[in-house]
Amino acid sequence: MYARTAEFEDATHAGVAPPALTPQVIASRVLQFIAAPAASEFDALALAIYAHQYQTNAPYRRFVDRVAVTPHHWTEIPAVPASAFRDSALVCALGARGAEARVYESSGTTEGPERRARHHVPDVAVYRAAAVAGFARALAPLGDGATALRPARADAATTARPTSCGDGAVATRSFAGGSSLHRPFVVAAPERHSHPASSLGEMMTWLREAYDTDGAPSFLRTDTLDLSGLGDALDSLDPARPIALLAVTSALLRLVDHGRQSGRRWQLPPRSVVVDTGGCKGYADDLARPAILDRYAERLGAAPDDVVNEYGMTELSSQLYARGAGPHRSPPWLRTLVCDPASGREQPLGEPGLLRHVDLANVGSVVAVQTDDVGRAVDGGIELLGRAAGAVTRGCSLLVP
Repeated sequence: MYARTAEFEDATHAGVAPPALTPQVIASRVLQFIAAPAASEFDALALAIYAHQYQTNAPYRRFVDRVAVTPHHWTEIPAVPASAFRDSALVCALGARGAEARVYESSGTTEGPERRARHHVPDVAVYRAAAVAGFARALAPLGDGATALRPARADAATTARPTSCGDGAVATRSFAGGSSLHRPFVVAAPERHSHPASSLGEMMTWLREAYDTDGAPSFLRTDTLDLSGLGDALDSLDPARPIALLAVTSALLRLVDHGRQSGRRWQLPPRSVVVDTGGCKGYADDLARPAILDRYAERLGAAPDDVVNEYGMTELSSQLYARGAGPHRSPPWLRTLVCDPASGREQPLGEPGLLRHVDLANVGSVVAVQTDDVGRAVDGGIELLGRAAGAVTRGCSLLVP
């Protein structure tokens, strides 16, 4: 079990709640945690965020009062169903407003655009820090020389639960053979200007601002996917310059289909990386991950170890990443539990259940989110198994025409 910090234990033993912190102090502590994670501090910080949200987020407070749970550990924080973001404005009443406030909308579901989830983010600074740092940790820690997407050893003050993910998917080997993240990006994904309400579009824009050395526009426009243009861009690559190909999974699968129909193949330059997201939602076939990787290898010349899949949600501010067919691993500021759908209790290692995320970067909304995604804990990460029976289809791949 994760160790509880002395700060929280002292308050608990005294019979009082931990001291409430201002939104500015909480945001500052989360930013510090993202910059220099310490596993032993996760519990106290998660509980401090929970206490702040209970006080200032009225819909969440009503939810907590109904479930009648007082958490004493981060695993006990009441988790709001992700579907609640479609019905309530889950936002803290206090915090930064104005230019730094955003409301992100999901790309919709098979129930239609009126059932979109909306994530109110009072200040995007923490979200930006988490998204950019999570991407860098997953793909390329510049110059530290060890292996990407390998789980860290538990902190000396912490004993890790084997069934949760998030003690630090430390990136240790500089991805793509030791080269920098700074490189040309070829993109077939939402961007801020084309999809202003998309959290993925916002993140993609931040990543390009941080690392893209080219700046060519995305081939996924507001209402069209330019397959011919994307294919031409891959044809014209300099074989001596590695790239990052960032795309919605269904867009790349359509590119593969386009290549098969037109007889075109591409060979990405050595040390390139493919980052895809969104799964097969909106695509004709529901393919398993190994089959997707086979198609990328066939038409793009991308080996499985050069492909990284991103898992994220509109309702979260942090993401999990998986290399090849391996499990998804989270950054240290996001922990994921696999829970029994009937009891809500944590499942044993290897047993399937519903994913519950505790995301410290969700400082202005709700720190704990219960999803309809099914997975199981394996090898320090999460193996995604799909959606619960009866759950609506949703995700960024639905943006692809």
